[in-house]
Amino acid sequence: MSKPKKKPVPNRPNPPKAKPTAGGKDAINRISTSNTEQGSKPLTWLWIALLAVWVFIAYSRALDNQFVDWDDPTYVTENPYLNPATSENLNVLMRSVVSLNYHPLTMATLWWNAANSGIESARSYIAFNIIFHVINTALVFFFALALSKRNALIALVTALGFGLHPMHVESVAWVSERKDVLYVFFFLLAALAYLKHLDKGKIGLWWGLALIAFLLSCLSKAMAVSLVPILFLLDYWQGRKLLSVGNILEKIPFIALAILFGLIALDVQDGGSFYGAFGMVEKNDALADFEVFSFFQRLKFAGYGFMMYIVKLFLPFNLSAFYPYPNLDVVKQGNESGVYLLGLVFTIAVGAWSLWNARKNKIYLFGFGFYLFSIALVLQVISVGAVIMADRYTYLPYVGLFFMLGYGLDALIRKVPSSKYVLWGVIAGLNVFFMLRTRAQVDIWQNHDTLWTNVIKLYPNAGEPRKIRGHYYGKTGRIDLAIADFEAALRNNFQNVSIYEGLGNAYGTQGQVDKAVSMFNEALKLDSNNVSVRYNRSIALLNKNPQAAITDLNFVIKNSLLEKAANYGARGYAYLLTGNYPAAQADYSKAISLDAQDPYHFFNRGQAKQMQGDNAGAITDYQAALKLKPGMPEVVEKLKGLNGQ
Repeated sequence: MSKPKKKPVPNRPNPPKAKPTAGGKDAINRISTSNTEQGSKPLTWLWIALLAVWVFIAYSRALDNQFVDWDDPTYVTENPYLNPATSENLNVLMRSVVSLNYHPLTMATLWWNAANSGIESARSYIAFNIIFHVINTALVFFFALALSKRNALIALVTALGFGLHPMHVESVAWVSERKDVLYVFFFLLAALAYLKHLDKGKIGLWWGLALIAFLLSCLSKAMAVSLVPILFLLDYWQGRKLLSVGNILEKIPFIALAILFGLIALDVQDGGSFYGAFGMVEKNDALADFEVFSFFQRLKFAGYGFMMYIVKLFLPFNLSAFYPYPNLDVVKQGNESGVYLLGLVFTIAVGAWSLWNARKNKIYLFGFGFYLFSIALVLQVISVGAVIMADRYTYLPYVGLFFMLGYGLDALIRKVPSSKYVLWGVIAGLNVFFMLRTRAQVDIWQNHDTLWTNVIKLYPNAGEPRKIRGHYYGKTGRIDLAIADFEAALRNNFQNVSIYEGLGNAYGTQGQVDKAVSMFNEALKLDSNNVSVRYNRSIALLNKNPQAAITDLNFVIKNSLLEKAANYGARGYAYLLTGNYPAAQADYSKAISLDAQDPYHFFNRGQAKQMQGDNAGAITDYQAALKLKPGMPEVVEKLKGLNGQ
């Protein structure tokens, strides 16, 4: 039997190929099929390992750096809840505002460092920051890899820029900026989880993980709220409908968290405790009052920051821990430099250019959008400090700019294949350049002296750096240098409470009581309710006018956020000098209840008891003082007198 013949199949024309749209998934697919090799999994982990080693080498010298006397005392070295680092103190930190920030997760990691290595050396704290920075560099690599459909070149350019740019040294080498490396860690995890959620197409595990990571990021630093607009930006990049009902509904929990932490940040930055929800560890009065700026001036300053961060991306020179506002007298007259207006014009031009070119390729709006959304809150439209810009503010925003640069380099290689090796050589050269600049910047952060000497070299007429370095010199016993810095600040018309207080302390140390009191009085003219100045003036007045010292100390004890043994000890001594021995005894008993390790509290209470005829009680206190400080000559003399009776 013959086999049936196969029915002929008619020729079918090839289906027309869809014309890809610019940007998003279609553009990414074009990238992944270009002559730039995709990253296979083994190769990906090799890149990660090389990145980790290279970034660690860049920051390795920071391990020998010290704490700096700028926020580090508030966060660590003078934080009463890190010394000792007990579980009770950890519980307090979890509900406390520190340096006008509510970031309990950040404080928990600092507590962990203190519990395991103490507060004498910054080494373990900086090592923690470096480790998280290395991890963040890897997460940036994975983030860029996911956005570019596993394009190795784009991922490497983005990660190398993030990991090695010297503008990021401040976030890593400064112990107090633990919040940066921590919030960005959880921020990137949230972004990666959200991209996974977009791949799945429905709310599930990855959406939940993104929300949890976002919460942890907010608990590390309030800047994390910028994730919300970036989630919409990721939707845009992936070609998702931005205003669909489902898209809006799934963002509601993220928006709610952002509003909550935004309200908390606004309240505590203004010195509050969010309606009594949080305690206060230390109130930071270093924020300057810039009400002299008009709204238009603020916009110009914001534009200047937007522009200069981009300039320093390419030209990372003259980096500073402090970039001062223009001279306030000049600002009041509206005569500040035209560069600030140029910055505003530049910002508007970049925005318009990005929107116009987004019709051709989404990378422009995505790259600049990521940069803008993650830096907008610190562009000083609302002034949150005494600086017009800060290196640390670029820690996350530069990811968007480096991703855009990587995208552009890949496009150039596809357009001109012969440029591939030249461009890789340029990337390698810039990599070495950034690495060397980073190591040099790490050395500037070696200690407080090197840090602020560099700032003053760049801005010799700025008062705030002189003030900060002057206080450091005063703490380290270099009184003449401290006075020189404070007086230089005054010569530059920097009228500041802390300057006069620093001069008062310096003159008091030199025994120039009248000059010291005069400086404290000048400080109180600017802020009559300043607790610190009142305390320091009381110490200067103790021997000369103990009754006036008591008045100041009454104010200090009534208005202090925390009960301090030193306050009661000082007032107890003033009572001794005025002959009010019962009051002196009561104050020293209170001081001992707060700090039972100070031998002078026992010695002075013993004196108060002795003057009231309680010799037995005095002997007990004198012996307690000797136990804490054997051979204490004042105590030995007192005991000889009592035993001889």
